[in-house]
Amino acid sequence: MPAQTPSALKSFIRKGSLRHAVVSFKAVELTSGTTVADYNSQLSLTPASNMKIVTTATALDVLGKDFNFETLLFYDGFIDASTLEGNLYIQGNGDPTLGSEHFEGDREAFLNEWLIGIQKVGIQKVSGDIIVLDQLFGYEGVSFKWLWEDLGNYYAPGIYGISVFDNMYRLYLQSYSIGTQAVILSMKPAIEEIIFTNDIITGDTNNEPAISGVPFSYERRLYGTVPPNKTSFVIKGDIPDPGLFLAKYLKTHLQKNGIVIKGEANTFRLNPQFPEIQNILATVRSPSLASIVRVVNVKSNNHFAEHLFQTLKIVKGLDIPTYWFEKGLDSSALFMYDGSGIAPANAVSAGFLTDLLVYMDKKEEQTGAFFRSLPVAGKEGTVASFLKNTPLEGKSHIKSGSITDVQSYSGYIEKGDKRYAFALIINRFTGKRADLRKDIEQLLVDLF
Repeated sequence: MPAQTPSALKSFIRKGSLRHAVVSFKAVELTSGTTVADYNSQLSLTPASNMKIVTTATALDVLGKDFNFETLLFYDGFIDASTLEGNLYIQGNGDPTLGSEHFEGDREAFLNEWLIGIQKVGIQKVSGDIIVLDQLFGYEGVSFKWLWEDLGNYYAPGIYGISVFDNMYRLYLQSYSIGTQAVILSMKPAIEEIIFTNDIITGDTNNEPAISGVPFSYERRLYGTVPPNKTSFVIKGDIPDPGLFLAKYLKTHLQKNGIVIKGEANTFRLNPQFPEIQNILATVRSPSLASIVRVVNVKSNNHFAEHLFQTLKIVKGLDIPTYWFEKGLDSSALFMYDGSGIAPANAVSAGFLTDLLVYMDKKEEQTGAFFRSLPVAGKEGTVASFLKNTPLEGKSHIKSGSITDVQSYSGYIEKGDKRYAFALIINRFTGKRADLRKDIEQLLVDLF
């Protein structure tokens, strides 16, 4: 059956906010495979966070829903009368969840696991260093295609072989009268080396205060405006060197618990050595990939998505467009420069996204980890208010995406006894994003 452009879609495309925009749309009825709506579905556009659809589907298809990352603690040398004549090593294998706030439980439980492992073999003193092996993904940290304005912010953290506490800190500030500088109150977790240039000013409007800086640099600039007389507000930034931070954090934790560390906190980047002998003390396993993927899609978590992307690219040696081409999907419209969708240079078509959704539905249906990872529209995550109080509320599993001048939605919609996969990407719209979202809601309600 040829592609259709029903009246609801024609009406949507004529919206004033789309006068200068480019739109790519496709919808398929899943049982029959019939294309029920199509408009420029072959065009390759910037998808924003809808790129996470590609990343998470690929990760599940390649690694499996039960995959776990493992972080190892081991030592070299030998133990003599309760003294380790050697170094302690933390081997990072790409786990983004170590100490993450996105899972229940004690965020520092892994530290106690390591302490118990050390105590079990009778170590009370370490003559050498604590060395974090953080080299797995290299040291670029961020995509060269990311914008300068994003670097240093919590949503664009550096991605390395080791991660801890979501590679993120919170800075607590207070504002006073208009025209004065905001005051830094505290930082958690504390990173003593960071030097802040504070350019946050109290003004009439809230201009999204944020943090900027580059990987491995401890110089950070605070900028933006905030309303007056706020007793406390929070901005979030990325930990500049997660490996070194973790080495220092573990050293402090061990010393507080009676383990003497004679050496320094170090990383492979600063001291590139790797022991021939690994005496394993403890292995920390991440939650399942199914759980990680759900955080990626419900929370639109860039940090987790980038770790999955690097694992596929570097550890598995995968070229994702080629992988899907070999699976029978036309991936010629897919250009991936990251796994999260931060890079404006990313591009994909609504046609490919829809084909991918159809593939995942055939593979695992509605009981699968991928389907369950997509947030329920009108109920949770980044689409908690989308389609709310419409006939599609609670019946749609949808991933949203947005960066400057980009709005996208992809996922599954249920209507009666029929189920649909759809993808919509809009670039260069004008007007208010909130108004565009209302128009998209109306499109989906009218179409389905």
